[in-house]
Amino acid sequence: MNNPSYKIIRVAQDQDLIEQIGRDIYFGVVDHDRVRTFNVQKQIPFKLFKEEIAEVFGIPVQFQRFWKFANRQNHTHRPWKPLTPEEESKPVGKLKEISKKDKELKLFLEVELDLHRRPVSLPVKSTEDILLFFKLYDPEKGEIRYVGRLFVNSYAKPCDILGKVNEMAGFDPNEEVDLYEEIKFEPSVMWELFDRAAVMCKLIDRAASFRANQLADGDIICFQKSLVRGAESCRCLTVPSFLAHIRGLQRMEARNRPSERFTWKISNFSKLTLRTYYSEVFTVAGCKWRITISPKGNNPGFVSIYLHVPDYTSLPSGWTRTVDFNLTVVNQNCRDSSITKETSHKFTWLESDWGFTSFMPLTELHDQTRGYIAQDTVVVEANVIVHKAVIVPPVVAPDTVLPPSAPPLDAYSVMGTDRFVSYFNSLDEFIGATETSGSREGPSSSTQTSHILPRVPSSEEVENAKQSLKECLSDLFKLNMKDRLASALSTLSIAETGLTDEQSRSVLEFWVNFDKFISDYLTFEQDNSEYELQKLQNDVLSFAMKKNRETHLSYKELSEKLAREEEELKKKLEETKSRNAKLISDWEALMAESEETKSKYISQKSKLAEAEEQKRIAKERMSRSTAAWSSLKARFL
Repeated sequence: MNNPSYKIIRVAQDQDLIEQIGRDIYFGVVDHDRVRTFNVQKQIPFKLFKEEIAEVFGIPVQFQRFWKFANRQNHTHRPWKPLTPEEESKPVGKLKEISKKDKELKLFLEVELDLHRRPVSLPVKSTEDILLFFKLYDPEKGEIRYVGRLFVNSYAKPCDILGKVNEMAGFDPNEEVDLYEEIKFEPSVMWELFDRAAVMCKLIDRAASFRANQLADGDIICFQKSLVRGAESCRCLTVPSFLAHIRGLQRMEARNRPSERFTWKISNFSKLTLRTYYSEVFTVAGCKWRITISPKGNNPGFVSIYLHVPDYTSLPSGWTRTVDFNLTVVNQNCRDSSITKETSHKFTWLESDWGFTSFMPLTELHDQTRGYIAQDTVVVEANVIVHKAVIVPPVVAPDTVLPPSAPPLDAYSVMGTDRFVSYFNSLDEFIGATETSGSREGPSSSTQTSHILPRVPSSEEVENAKQSLKECLSDLFKLNMKDRLASALSTLSIAETGLTDEQSRSVLEFWVNFDKFISDYLTFEQDNSEYELQKLQNDVLSFAMKKNRETHLSYKELSEKLAREEEELKKKLEETKSRNAKLISDWEALMAESEETKSKYISQKSKLAEAEEQKRIAKERMSRSTAAWSSLKARFL
């Protein structure tokens, strides 16, 4: 089950587009189910999450720009706009969702690389600039692939960028190409049933502006050579015919997917008083479903009907189900007059039901002349087509000591003390295990593609930067020299003259890791203090467990003494039973207290491990940064 204090963030990069387009997807930009995913605490500011991205992807914070995705009315999912500095300063949990349907934050990470594939400064985006993504279609091979992206002025014309487009494709600069805009592509069977246009791919007017062609941020342009060799042997000669062909293949595949129509007859409908009612559970493609109905409606004046996953609380964390479905209120006089509504949805733990709050007006439903209620019975049907069901196996922590099940309270009076001895024996093992437990870590990697070259500084600027750097290096690092040092390093990192090869390498190495260097000085003390605090709390809880263990031993000794007294003093049996009952009560309270302490300790142990890991990372960063500082200092002093 997902943790409500965390937010799922999915980050796509250029490399994801390269790997997916033409293999896993044909229309759109990226399938976020296949990109790097992060579980981030909601209270953490997004700008701190960018530091984690820098650590994972190797892209310094100042070279990152994130784009939010949005669901458009034509059922496409495209990058919408970049996050603003104001948004990046907010906690992750405060970032507004683009749609109510999508509880995850889906992003595109824009990065620009120089010819040496090193991150460089991002271009400034004006209000007139739009970000376009480009795909190349090869009719001879029947293949489509992602080739890059460009910022264009919305008032410019497509003919102005043909040189860059040909360069991305590896064509001759004067090659004639046709440009198409991807508008809509929906292989769903439901769209076919309702005769909706599933493929739209429009030829772009190269003589008109991008604005006149109604192109905006996140739009996709597919292009191909105008003249195709061996055209007679090509199955799909143009981009639209290729997408239509893919749609046909996916439609055939979708029709072969498991589907089922479930009928629910609701009797005594006028006498229903509860807010929500549930149908019996039915199964499609191994997945359990049920229909839910609100007779009075969640929207006043309308009946509400939904499709629901009944076992969502017991499914492993990370499960998803992508389906097409329709819901029908059957007209029992004339089936052709039945009301049907259809939709597509990706069911998750956060959204385990989906449907229609305003399915139909209550006045229309209860109108006896309409035929939707016959003999006080309403008939609801659901037709479900499962496209993809993902079940992530639950992760079980090794060597976990589970608490014993608690018996009913009225059973305690007839139970012996063996359960207490057994429990505290397991507590002894747990305490011993906690004193030898450690932490774990794992690898991560990724790549990006793009290009833009910065301006080369003049000789005077290089000399000024060198002088400024020397002044900074002549003293211990202080935060007030951060901006001055950054300016000097930024200039020297792209200088072509004025530095030895060793100096250039040292400057570049230090500049690439500049944010980590600054972060080390800012976070080390904070992380160290947090570690000491968590360790102190951990020691307190550990001491409490050990003290309870010692108390247990005294209770055990007393219990044995009372047992002997019970055998020796038959005449005082009732008194002894009373004392023993009191002891059992105290013992039970102790066990409950111990279990609570143990639970707190387990939770605290996790926090300690996190703090310890943060301290270790901070210490490693500190070590690397200090070495880099010493190396740099040695080159100049």
